[in-house]
Amino acid sequence: MTGHERNTVAPGLAGFPAAEGSLSVVPIDPVADPRWDALVREHPEAGPYHLGAWAEILRTAYRDEPAYLALQSPDGELVGGLPLMHTRGLVTRRRMRSLPVVPPAGPLAPHEDGARALIEAACRLADGSGARVWTLHARTAGYEELVADLRPVPKHPTWILELPADVDELRAGWKKTSNNLWRSLRKADKAGVTVREATSELDLRAFYALYLRTMRRRSTLPRPYRQLREDRRLLGPSGAFRLFVAEHEGDIVAAGVYHALGDAVDLLYNGSDDSRLDTRPNHALYWHVIEWAAEAGYTHMDFGHAKPGSSLARFKAQWSAREVPEYRYDYVPGSPGGAPTPGPGRALEGRGRQGLMERTWQRLPLPLTRLAAGVAYRYL
Repeated sequence: MTGHERNTVAPGLAGFPAAEGSLSVVPIDPVADPRWDALVREHPEAGPYHLGAWAEILRTAYRDEPAYLALQSPDGELVGGLPLMHTRGLVTRRRMRSLPVVPPAGPLAPHEDGARALIEAACRLADGSGARVWTLHARTAGYEELVADLRPVPKHPTWILELPADVDELRAGWKKTSNNLWRSLRKADKAGVTVREATSELDLRAFYALYLRTMRRRSTLPRPYRQLREDRRLLGPSGAFRLFVAEHEGDIVAAGVYHALGDAVDLLYNGSDDSRLDTRPNHALYWHVIEWAAEAGYTHMDFGHAKPGSSLARFKAQWSAREVPEYRYDYVPGSPGGAPTPGPGRALEGRGRQGLMERTWQRLPLPLTRLAAGVAYRYL
C-alpha cells in the first residue's frame, strides 16, 4: 500500500477522501457490530459515552436516529470512529449531534488525518441530510484548524480529580486545604450516613425521585426515566453503569449515576433530599465513590462541568479536582467560511438571578416537571 492509493468511502459520502493510505469512512451500527465496542475499549481517548449502547439509549429515550461513522482499513479492521445522532424538534428542527445529552464523545482516530476524515465525512453527511447544524462536543482543542468550516463555541469546563494511590492521605490533607470539606465529611460520619452500590429497579426509582426534586430546585428540565432505565439495562451488566446511594436512618437521601470505562469514572447525574442536607449526604456519597474508584484501579474521577467561579465549581474544586477544558464545534451546512450557528444558540449553564419562570418552576408539582420535560425533549 502506498500513499498514492485512492481511498474509498461509504455510499452518501462519495467523492470524499477518507484518510492516508486506503482507509475508508463507512457507516456503522455500533450496537450490532462488535467491532465498535472493541475499538472503544482499546482506544486511549475513548470514554464511556463512546460505547455503542448509547445509540440505543438515546434512540429509545428521545427517538433520535443513530448515524455513526467508522474509519476502516481494507481488511475490515476498525481504527477509528465518530458517534453521531440525528435529532429533530419543532423549534430546533433537524440537527446532528455528537452526542446529545451526554458528556463529550468526540472522534476516535489513530492520527490527525483520521480525525480530519471523520469530521469532514460528518460535515458531508450534514450537507446531505437536511440538518440545520451539526454540533460536536469533544475534549480535544483545535478541530477548527483541521476542518476550517467548524466554528468553536464557548463551553464550560469539566472538573477532574486525579485519584492518588492513598486516598486517606488525600482526605487528611483537606484539613488544611479544604477545611469546610473535611468538616462536612466528619459531620456525615457522625450522622451515620452510609453509602452502598445499588443494583435494583427500586433503588433506581428512589434515585429518580431525588433527581426530580434536585432538577426542580435548580430550575432545570429533568431527563426522562426511560433513559436511566435503558442505561442500567444495557450498561449495568458490564459495569459501565453504576448507581451509588447514600442512606440515613433507613432512607435514601442522596444518590448518583456514574459511568466507568478505562481509567476514569464519570458522574452523570445526582440527586438529594434537600430536607436532609444537614447530614451532608452528598459529601458522603462523593467520598465513597472516590474510595471505591481508587480501590478498583481507576485513576481519574470526572465531577462534570461547571461554570468557573460558580458555587458548583467551588464545590468541585474543593475535592482537589482541576479544571479541564471541553470544546464545542458547530458546522452549518451551506455556510462555507464559517457562518455563525443559526438561532440564539444554547445558553451556558450556570445560575444567575431568578426570574419569574425559574420561581414558578420551583413550585410546580414533580409530575408536572417530568411531563413538561417530556414534551420539551420530544418537540423542542
